[in-house]
This record gives sequence, structure tokens and C-alpha cells, in this order.
Amino acid sequence: MVKKVTRLVLYILFLAATVLGIMEIAYRYQWIDFYSTEWRALNPADQARQSNKKILVLGDSFSAQPFSYVQVLRDSLPACTIYNAAVGGTGIQEATAIARRRLAAVKPDLFVYQVYVGNDLWDLRKHTPGRVSGLRRLYWWMAERLLFLRYANYKSGQLKALAAAPATPMPELKDTSLVFSPERYSPREKMLLQADPGMIRHNILLSGGRDTDMEDWLTRVEKLFRSPELEHCPVLLVIVPHCAQTSAQWRARMETLGVSDLPPRISALSYPFLDRIRSYFGNNKQVRIISPLPEFQAAATAGTLLYYENDPHLTPAGHQLLGEILLEAMER
Repeated sequence: MVKKVTRLVLYILFLAATVLGIMEIAYRYQWIDFYSTEWRALNPADQARQSNKKILVLGDSFSAQPFSYVQVLRDSLPACTIYNAAVGGTGIQEATAIARRRLAAVKPDLFVYQVYVGNDLWDLRKHTPGRVSGLRRLYWWMAERLLFLRYANYKSGQLKALAAAPATPMPELKDTSLVFSPERYSPREKMLLQADPGMIRHNILLSGGRDTDMEDWLTRVEKLFRSPELEHCPVLLVIVPHCAQTSAQWRARMETLGVSDLPPRISALSYPFLDRIRSYFGNNKQVRIISPLPEFQAAATAGTLLYYENDPHLTPAGHQLLGEILLEAMER
């Protein structure tokens, strides 16, 4: 009896591992369109035009919103068709997979890749010296290696949010009328900061081992830019700063959330994360680096609310400013 149960358990484990392996390969090579829903939601069917320039945008949740800076570009560039392939919660590993299908379909005349200082390096290596459960630590370890596992978690999170929304109303984190409150702040963001209190500082300053992660990240980004469809295509690499870089007020707020040691130098216009990217792509005429931090700091000093009070994402005003910065770069 014991042998039969053991064989059954081993068979189930083998079957599960086989299925997961097949799905992992399918995801990495995008044998099916895993993000077809997001693609349809962000790209109106009637936007395609004849004989015009095509722009493809790829990024994370900062770009994957119906009224992000991408809409600013669409409103300002009616002669261009702008495709938004961004997906929330993704980094360079997912972007490489997503780009396979989108680049082949669009064949853009301009490629915009948006990255985020706050967690793009953490996506590659989930350093967790802080408070985190053993189960979540195990999931993050596995997720570093299995992209399909991240995708499954992303989809399950969407389903949970839809199921819980009617039953558990929560304060609207993206309500610009709310004031900053540690209790109200994004639960997911607080969880990440608890897991790695030094995340923001290490990402910006390339400390705590993030300098090695940056080399891995740069190699992957360069590989993305060397895709055959981008051989003669200019690239804008857009670096969205963390809110703590824009003002002393935001640095203080992050510290109330448990972030450790945010020195004023993280707000320097020239900082290690940006400097290393500029150095790496310095001789690459195809790639232009866009850092909106100077304009963001000026706007924050003038009192413009660029980031939501209780969510790390950009407000409509933040997206408007980012869109204007990109338009100016495109004109030049």
C-alpha cells in the first residue's frame, strides 16, 4: 500500500513538473498570446491608420494604463499609430518574451522601452533580508527561475481582485484627494519594502550587490534591443524615477513606511543606476536615454502632485509631464 501511494505521488509530481516545464517554454517563446487581453484593452481596434509611422511601447504598470503617457503621445501625434504592449508587474525577463510577438506584429519605426528605478533590479534578484513568510520566500525563489509561475500569479491576482472587489471595498489608493497615510499606502508596496527595507537605496545607488544585478540587466536589455525587428529602429529608453528621488518630503514618507537610510544623494540628477546605463549605451547611436528626473523635481518643487499619495504610480499630471518630455525628445 505504501509503495502504491509513493508511486502515485511521484507520478503526480512528475506530471506536474512536465506540465510546468512545457508551459514555461511556451511562455518564454510566446507560442500563444498570453497577454492578448491586455493588448486588446490598451490598443483600440480602430486606431490603425494607413501610411504612417508606428511606435511600439513596452513597459510595466507605469505604461500599462488606458490613460498613461501613451495616451498623451496618441493625442499629440495623430499621424502615428502608437501600440501599447506594456504589462503591469513585468520586468526585463517578461519584456523579452512579450517583445517576440509584438515586434514581429508591429515592426515599429520607433521603440519605447520604459523601465522603473524602484524595482526593476529587484525583479531579477529578490533579495529578502527583512520580514517575509517562508512560503512567500519560497515562491519568490521559484519565480526568479520560472517566468510562467510569475504569469500564473499575476493572473490569479487579477481574478482575486475581481472576486474581492464587491465584498471588500477598500479606500481608493489612486484618489488624489486623499492625504498620505502609512495605513492607507499600497499593501503590495509595503510588503516589498518590509521584505527588503534597503531596496530603494540599493537600486538607485547600485549598492548591496545591485551593481552585479545591473550588469545582468544591461546584458538582457541590450539583447532585447538587438532583436531583428529593431535592427534599423531608434530606441528611447525611458527611466521612470522613484518618488523618493523627487523631493525630501517623499524621502521622509518612504522612511515612515519602513525604508532604511535614504540619503539626500539619491535625489542627485546623476545617480549610479542612470550613470551605468548611460555609460553602457554611450556609444550606441540607436539608443537614447530619457531621464525625466530634472523636470519631475522642478514640478514637485512647484507643488505638482506627480505620484499618488498612497500608491507608487504616476498621477494624470505625472503622465502628462512624462508625455511632454517624450514628445520633446522625439522632436529633437
